[in-house]
Order: sequence, then C-alpha cells, then structure tokens
Amino acid sequence: MKDLYLKLPPIGLITGGKFLVVSLICLFLAISLKPNKHYANQSLNFEQSIPRVVGSWVEVQQATPQVNVVSDEKTLINQLYDDTLMRTYADAQGHQVMVALAYAKEQRQDVKIHQPDVCYPAQGYQLIHSELKQFTNLGSRVPVFGKQQLYHGQNHYEAVSYWIRVGDRSMTSGLQMRLKIIQDGLLKRRLDDGILVRVSTVVADESQVKEAYAIQEKFLFDFVRAVEQQSSGLLLPN
Repeated sequence: MKDLYLKLPPIGLITGGKFLVVSLICLFLAISLKPNKHYANQSLNFEQSIPRVVGSWVEVQQATPQVNVVSDEKTLINQLYDDTLMRTYADAQGHQVMVALAYAKEQRQDVKIHQPDVCYPAQGYQLIHSELKQFTNLGSRVPVFGKQQLYHGQNHYEAVSYWIRVGDRSMTSGLQMRLKIIQDGLLKRRLDDGILVRVSTVVADESQVKEAYAIQEKFLFDFVRAVEQQSSGLLLPN
C-alpha cells in the first residue's frame, strides 16, 4: 500500500482545488436533482378498500391458484410491493375472473413491478400468444395500453389481460417503465408509484380465448369503476 502511495503523482494546490470544486458541484447536483415528492398521495389497504362486490360480480373462493406477482419464489412480495391483492369474482352466469393487483409506492430505476411476461414463464407457463391491447371504455382521460396473452401450464390454459400504470401513464415494457421513472425523477423531481392490474381466466382450449377476453372486459368495466370511485387514479393513469 505504501509503495502504491509513493507511485501516485503529486497533486498541486491548484489541481486539488479544481477537484474540490468539481466534487462540490457534483454533490450540489445530486442533492438538487434528487426527487423530493411522490406521485401517489394516498395510502390504501387493498383488503379493506377494494370492494368484494362490483356491479353484478361477487367475490368467490378461488378454485385455481393464481400465478404469483413475483418472478420467483425466493423474491419476497413485501420487499417489492407495498400492497397486493388476489381475488376471484363470479357473475350470476357462473363466469369467473381472477384479479391480481400489485402496488409499489416508489418506483426507482430498479423497476419493482414484475410483468406477467416474466412471472408466468418463470412459474412454468408457456406463452402461446401475446398482443398489445388498448383498453377502452374504462373512463380514463388518457389511453390505457397493456397486453392480452394466452398461457399454457399446470394442465390448463389461462387467458390474461393486464396493464401497468407508472405515475400518469400506462407502460407495456420494462424499458418504457425505466425511462419513465428516470424522466420523472430528473425533470419533475418526482417518485412515481406503480401498479399491475391483471385479470385472468382459465379456459379449456384456445377456442374459448376470445370469449374469455370479452368477459374480462365486461368485468374490468365494473371493477375499475367501483375502485376508481373510492380511490381515483389508483388503477388508471390520469
């Protein structure tokens, strides 16, 4: 260590002063650009605040275990999310829709919200079909973009519809989310929150997928309206 110190070039007073000035400037920028406010202005408890009856849909006991909202069993949900919810709702005709919500109050560069694109394959499901989807008729003032997908695993098919809201926009990829978080952090000095809104339906085969998506959209209309009446801006970008 002493030999290494002796090999270092001498630093003059002027050079040292420059380094000090640069360091102070970097410190000032780091402090001044650090986000100092949150996009979210509410604290919720999903079990208490999310209605168990929405329109003609009523919560029922889950017949099929839901795919976890983390990509592996070693990842603790409470390390990523501030709140999660998994329920199943049914209507009078017997249609069932599984709902999964995963919410994080602070989104940083290490994106916390895990996409179904990662979670399903990580838990043994094979992606059969995926397409971008704009969800309309939800009452949002800005477009809601997400995906509709079909997976096969655990001896059944599962039709999935989802979107992810980060701050005031919906995102469809990890890169979009990361860029949004960085942009709002630097330009708006704001920490965005984020939520995954996922619904899924077990189907016998691929011929039932179109009907499953239609049922999910009917459910989402009632579910989003009921939740947003109590907690505006939780599920939808605004």
